[in-house]
Amino acid sequence: MVIRSRLLSFTLMIVLPITIALICFDSFFVLMAVLIFLTVGKSLRYLIVANFGSDKAFEKLERQIQERNAIGEPRVVNRGMIIALNLLFIGFFIYTYFNSYSLILQALGGVTAISWIYDFLRTFASRQVKDSGEWSYKDTLSEIFLWFHNISTIAVVALIVVMRFV
Repeated sequence: MVIRSRLLSFTLMIVLPITIALICFDSFFVLMAVLIFLTVGKSLRYLIVANFGSDKAFEKLERQIQERNAIGEPRVVNRGMIIALNLLFIGFFIYTYFNSYSLILQALGGVTAISWIYDFLRTFASRQVKDSGEWSYKDTLSEIFLWFHNISTIAVVALIVVMRFV
């Protein structure tokens, strides 16, 4: 069941956008914008619940994560999906950089692509570390980066869509 849902997710998130890109770039652009909004929205939801949510909401989110881990979801498959999505998003922002005639869109696309490259490298290099319960400045910097990364990505994609289609 888990493998079937991962295969469907892989098809919808990776194969479909690449196929549409080969047919029509505007459709690829819209599909990728929606996919980015959904992915970044999910990440922002986790950050908001973890920092500002009630204890019940946080416990519910933790329970969902534990259930997902208890199913025996292969970590390699999950990590591979994240890496593939990051590469697809990097490709989208590089596409935006090269196909924009506005200097502002080129700059925003380039900076966002660099942000996603950093996120890709951070995901690729991360290892499962046990939570020691101790606070560290690295945790704070990582969380600040995630907030900035997610909010700026949504803002850049919204601005690109508005400037491209309006």
